[in-house]
Amino acid sequence: MTTTRSHTWQEIQERIRANISNRIWSPGELIPGEVELAEQYGCARTTVNRALRELASTGIVERKRKAGTRVALQRARRVTAEIPVIRAQIEEQGMAYRFSLIKNEFVKPGSRIKNAMQLKNGCKALHIRSVHYADDAPFIYEDRWINTQTISEIKKIDLSKTSANEWLVQYVPFTSGEFVVEACSANKTVAKALGLNHGDPVLCSSRATWLEELSVTQVNLYYASGYQMRFEI
Repeated sequence: MTTTRSHTWQEIQERIRANISNRIWSPGELIPGEVELAEQYGCARTTVNRALRELASTGIVERKRKAGTRVALQRARRVTAEIPVIRAQIEEQGMAYRFSLIKNEFVKPGSRIKNAMQLKNGCKALHIRSVHYADDAPFIYEDRWINTQTISEIKKIDLSKTSANEWLVQYVPFTSGEFVVEACSANKTVAKALGLNHGDPVLCSSRATWLEELSVTQVNLYYASGYQMRFEI
């Protein structure tokens, strides 16, 4: 009786890297999909997925959801950003942390959120609004939508005791995401939450995370003056 050894994601990564180095797949070329590669290399699709994610993190390939994976035209330096636990961020600066849950509702989102999260018509999602404090001063206002079809277990979590940010970072995996940072003016809701005047400038980060083809969360975080956002390159 013979057995077939399973390939590790590191081995698959090296095979794909070799194909790119040997110009079997040229810069800009769309490479075979995960299912085809899994059949070709005799491994699980999840193994191929992990290998491609690691190659994308170093800029060797470029991956876009529903558009496939292409060999990068030019190797670029990549910025690494971790999703932070807000409590840890504040406590690391020597300040006392607490948060206040303002809103926790299971409702139908508007068309913008519904389309962004690719929810079906009539589907509900969990809408959470919170304020995170540093030494009792408002520090971050969080406006978050969570796809409970992807993460049904969050319905059982008491989010008044554990922040959605902390629970998601600790317990929920994701395979891809989008991250945008911009300067904007505080609307009435943000201004009230952070103790600002309507129209005051604030820093906003918008983040979307996905687990394969399923949306996980869409969140906007608004930061009070003094917040620093750091990246590794």
